[in-house]
Amino acid sequence: MGDARTYADVVAVRSIDTEDFMTADWSHLPYDLLARISTRIINEVKGVNRVVYDISTSRRPPSSGNKLTA
Repeated sequence: MGDARTYADVVAVRSIDTEDFMTADWSHLPYDLLARISTRIINEVKGVNRVVYDISTSRRPPSSGNKLTA
């Protein structure tokens, strides 16, 4: 990306832990894993310049929390 300001898309990564598939909590992933995920997405997905890790707690079924856009 360099030093110039860029305008591109943001990707939100979400990993959850669940026991009953009705509620879920965010997973505590190691920082080095999050760094590798972020670096790969930014370097390999055209049009993405930022990756965020979603730590929202869901009290809905995990399938209702998916955020996929084309």
